[in-house]
Amino acid sequence: MVTGSILRHFSTIELGTADGKQYGVRSGPLTKLALALIGIPHLGFRARARIIFRFIKGTPQSARILDAGAGYGLYALTLAERGYSVDAIDLEQARTDALTARKKERPALDRRVKTYTGSITDLPFQNGSYDLIICSDVIEHIKDDAKAVSELARVLAPDGTMIITVPYHSKYNERIYPMFGHERPGYNVEEMRNILAPHRLSIVEVSSYEYAFGRILFRMFNAIHFAPLMAALFYLFYIPYLLDIALKFGEPNGIGFKIRHED
Repeated sequence: MVTGSILRHFSTIELGTADGKQYGVRSGPLTKLALALIGIPHLGFRARARIIFRFIKGTPQSARILDAGAGYGLYALTLAERGYSVDAIDLEQARTDALTARKKERPALDRRVKTYTGSITDLPFQNGSYDLIICSDVIEHIKDDAKAVSELARVLAPDGTMIITVPYHSKYNERIYPMFGHERPGYNVEEMRNILAPHRLSIVEVSSYEYAFGRILFRMFNAIHFAPLMAALFYLFYIPYLLDIALKFGEPNGIGFKIRHED
């Protein structure tokens, strides 16, 4: 399944960028075809999604799943299309409303995705409610990130898995992080271990993306503002972008953690 192809099913598409820009477009036949063949033409999102779905691999369909800080629900909707049931929560009412509207266009998805509006620093769920929690590029936006992690740990089942993606605490991100509404430049492995330790949570796998050459490719691709051209050229950028991830030259821009309770 091409990442983001789920959007081909909907009449309108709402998306947001890291710098706070929001987009809403009607989805015509050509847009639906492009989404089916290419998915979302965003290099960074695709790299994060690869990490998340690799970490999810093998999760039984009976798993109770929370998409924490779900935004417009791309992960929740994709998992629902794969047969999972997902609770999706986001702080912004407009985003949860948009997700609710999208899922109602497909009854099967509507049954499998429940939406909530609220903060992940005060989750409206019982202790140990979820076998899998996804929190993708969220906690760097939260002033009290320790409280957010505490709440995620509280609702994670004793044998559950948590997946967190964040910006990597690099010299590059130290310079630019205020541009994206982040409270901090990001996290390295040791910083993530420290924030997890009070809850007896351990990192069991780490994966990072977008190194020096990848950042150049990202900037070049984002300089294209004509959507059909972006779609046509996407894989010409994405394939070398994946090669950059394999070569790991320089500091990464983003990092993902697979986390479980300590034995």
